[in-house]
Amino acid sequence: MFLKSAPGIFNTVTFRLTLWYVILFTMLLLVVFGITYITLSKNLVMRMDEGLANEIIEFEISYKAQGINGLKNQIELEIESEGKDRIFIRLMDLQKEVIESSDMSTWGNVPAPEGMEKLSMDEAMFETLRIPGNGEHHVRVISKRITQGYILQLGSSMHDDEELIGVFNRIAATSVIVLLISCSTMGWFMARRAMSGVERVTRIAEGIGKSDLTSRVPLGDEGEEIDNLARTFNDMLERIQEAVTELKDVTNNIAHDLRSPLTRIRGIAETTMTGLQNIDEYREMAGIIVEESDGLVSMINVMLDIAMTEAGVRGKELSNVDMRRLMKKAYEVFRTIAEYKGVFLRTNITTEPLIVRGDLSQLQRMISNLLDNAIKFTPNGRSVTLGLAADRSHTIISVTDDGIGIPEQDLPRIFERFYRGDQSRTTPGNGLGLSHVQAIVHAHGGKIKAESSPGKGSIFTVILPLCSGRTTA
Repeated sequence: MFLKSAPGIFNTVTFRLTLWYVILFTMLLLVVFGITYITLSKNLVMRMDEGLANEIIEFEISYKAQGINGLKNQIELEIESEGKDRIFIRLMDLQKEVIESSDMSTWGNVPAPEGMEKLSMDEAMFETLRIPGNGEHHVRVISKRITQGYILQLGSSMHDDEELIGVFNRIAATSVIVLLISCSTMGWFMARRAMSGVERVTRIAEGIGKSDLTSRVPLGDEGEEIDNLARTFNDMLERIQEAVTELKDVTNNIAHDLRSPLTRIRGIAETTMTGLQNIDEYREMAGIIVEESDGLVSMINVMLDIAMTEAGVRGKELSNVDMRRLMKKAYEVFRTIAEYKGVFLRTNITTEPLIVRGDLSQLQRMISNLLDNAIKFTPNGRSVTLGLAADRSHTIISVTDDGIGIPEQDLPRIFERFYRGDQSRTTPGNGLGLSHVQAIVHAHGGKIKAESSPGKGSIFTVILPLCSGRTTA
């Protein structure tokens, strides 16, 4: 909650990554040093217990071999060797009365062991005691019954071991501080390096906000994820730039195509207003205006339909459409139109039903536009062939004509909105038919291609995915 509301650097991803890195590293260090501390402490205690056990066995052997006098001599030798401040030895009976003891002046009142009567001759009792007046260090004490009536107690200061633990703790604390500082610096450097690619994307995005669409995010060496982000962002910029360029072209074309009929309408109105101004002149003017307005409305409706189809927001009434039946209906409709122009309309349609999942009205519009184009640009006496076939997973629709063909330089642009080649400028139209066809094909998950040779004709091929089910067309 604090980080979300904190200003400046504390609210950056770099700081948060560094903070989490430091936290995880600190936890790991504490676990490692904690395990090492516990292991070291246990090993030191085990080593001391082993030494005390061996010592008390020696005293026990001496007592059994030489009696109480031999034990006293052994105690005196041990004290002289180790020092009275480092070790103490006491021999007691079961009533806790001291029979023999080393100098206890520096050890204070060491309590007698409790519960010794419950132990067997082979068992020993270990205790860690803090004796008042004996400094800050602990004492490790072993108590063992050496005969049925005596208890031998041996204690040794843990001064050296605890000093070693203290040195370890100081080294560990210093190491943790040094490692945390190093870890923080390294974590900050690594986080900054990892986020440098994001910063590059941010700078380019800021440039986009200032209408700079020419810049691209340079690739770095931060890692595959950042490179993928940069490539994706650059691809997005390419598409945006293409879309903006296309939008400018479309806007210019729309302005040109709207200006021509509007200019004609205005010219007719001005001519009529300055002419004889009889009822027949006004009727003719109104008829021409209505005709031009219908053309404008039709063009605008087609543009809206293309835009909605490409954006995927046009409401689709999907159904299983039998393309064979749809093609036959299209043939019946356009046969009369072709005959009127003197063009022979032929079919090469498979006899098997080919089912496509799609919008019936849109698919009808697609075929109608292709047939209308083919008949429009095919001279009198030549033919247009409507074909339908299929492979294992696709239906293949073809419209082949023996018309004027498309020049090679125009072929790559025929699906652009408002594009009209030199040969088509004298033919009525607005250059939206093939753009509409392409939008419908793409909306149905298909592909369209065009092949043409000037003077020999053109072939338009549409490939749509097949499906199975009942037909509703």
